[in-house]
Amino acid sequence: MAISRTVRRWWGVRLAGAVVVALAAPLPHAGAAVAGTALGDGDVLVARTAQDYTYRTYQRRWSVVAVQPAATADWDLTLRDAGGVTLATSWLGVGRTDFVVVDSTAGHRPFGGYTASVNAYTPGPYWVQQRTDTTTLTLPPVTHSGTTGAADPDLAFSSLVDHDVVTVADLHLTAGESFWANTTTAASSLLLAESDPADPATFVQSRATVAARQHTQVLDGCTLYTAQRTGWHALVQLGDRPPSTHVPTQGIGYALHRVDPARPLSCPQREFPGPTP
Repeated sequence: MAISRTVRRWWGVRLAGAVVVALAAPLPHAGAAVAGTALGDGDVLVARTAQDYTYRTYQRRWSVVAVQPAATADWDLTLRDAGGVTLATSWLGVGRTDFVVVDSTAGHRPFGGYTASVNAYTPGPYWVQQRTDTTTLTLPPVTHSGTTGAADPDLAFSSLVDHDVVTVADLHLTAGESFWANTTTAASSLLLAESDPADPATFVQSRATVAARQHTQVLDGCTLYTAQRTGWHALVQLGDRPPSTHVPTQGIGYALHRVDPARPLSCPQREFPGPTP
């Protein structure tokens, strides 16, 4: 029997909420730091010394830049515009992913150059990555109560492969619209960013700011996200772990589902990847 494309995409991907065996990633030799290192879209660079990374936005989408320290290191991230103005700073603890997300959708920040400065609080290796979203995530309409598995037509997915630090997808939501993610801990690693077109200060946000502003609650074994504004949002996923390469490719994924108006307090995919009646 043929296996659907939806099912195949989950082979070799660890599902969020499942038992995960952590694999130690080898630490490549980074060499000497170079100021103003160009950071290509999607590239993952590793270093051990403070330096600046430069990139440009070029699409009417959200983008994100992130730094992941080694398990015993703590590196902070500051994003500046082409004029040297500080836009946001992210500083979390040892081994945590710092990121800054930028809204370049229509009516928000113009295209331009950015400098991401990485500085040590506790030295050690770190990985840095910039992603300009090329993915538009769509939440399908509800087709039935519960779920039967990954091939259900009313599921969407967010995933982060193990060799990436961060990923970002654009998601259009209306004010008050809600959706489920299939674990009770999703909000700490799957973050929903939204900005206010009338407030330019919201066009660039650190991880802490996004986490403080997103509206989530834990219900029925899942996490419920609710948009506060109408427009394009960013769904940022991270792992709080050094990137590593596996063959075949592995990663962490979340199953997403619109709220069913007939059952607004019932999470349809709470048993995912198993069926939910």
